[in-house]
Amino acid sequence: MSYRVMFVDDEDYIRSMLSAYFGDKFDTVTAGGAGEALDLLEREAFDLVVSDINMPEMNGPSFLREVHRNHPKVRTALLTSSNIDEYVDFVRGSAVCSVIPKAIPFNFAEVERIITGLLTGEIFGLARYLRPEDGVTAGAYCIKSSAESHTVRDKIVEEVEGKFSNVGDIRLVLDEILTNAIYHAPTREDGSEKYALFSEVTLEPSEYVYVEFGYDSDKYGVAVLDKCGGLTRETVLSKMERQIKGEGDMDDSGRGLHMCRLFADRLIVNIERGKRTEVIVFNYLNGKYSGYKPLYINEI
Repeated sequence: MSYRVMFVDDEDYIRSMLSAYFGDKFDTVTAGGAGEALDLLEREAFDLVVSDINMPEMNGPSFLREVHRNHPKVRTALLTSSNIDEYVDFVRGSAVCSVIPKAIPFNFAEVERIITGLLTGEIFGLARYLRPEDGVTAGAYCIKSSAESHTVRDKIVEEVEGKFSNVGDIRLVLDEILTNAIYHAPTREDGSEKYALFSEVTLEPSEYVYVEFGYDSDKYGVAVLDKCGGLTRETVLSKMERQIKGEGDMDDSGRGLHMCRLFADRLIVNIERGKRTEVIVFNYLNGKYSGYKPLYINEI
């Protein structure tokens, strides 16, 4: 199936760059501003609109509100050279799925995988985010208890340290993700958390946590999946916003996700409500893609 994607940006070279790369992957159209884009949307069908944030005629958030109002089935994403944390409140109140930074160098391969996921709904699995030409899934684990989580964490940290000189804060990040999956994901019927934080826990089969470790020539990454499916896009964004604004400094609500976003190069949260939640983190080798970090939260 051929998907139609519109890129909206007031800078000619950005439009040309995006069209040149994505033109042979999707049916790609560009627009130089919100007015032109809205006219196109009235005449033609699109699956996804990716809009710059800062445009003179109408800014990206205002433009995408119009898109949501008049074309609710069209998926949307923002593109910006600004600090993405400043737009979390807008993302919460909209249907925007992802906020993509205009990094230098621009990470075309990463953005292609994110756009493909937005269009197809195929978002789960670490391998989907690795380079197809040299990606390797080096380990897959099923965690059935809190004790096993420490063993798996140590195996992955050992592998990372053995293969890459720049390991980042992978131990800290893994601790945060696994803590969320083991202690916060399982709940009782009334919605309260089932297990006391940091207690010795033996999980029920429906609560098992699945971990993948892999890498390619650009990066290494870890995916942690639970089948409780308790997270929603709204919950994730709300928790992140509280931490970004400092409202959550004195509690743990959202701390794990916020820490992962701070200490990993990439954080991706994939949600199938009521069925499964997957948190993926990546670290790029040699600091290849520094600068503002994207916001990738996908819910199907």
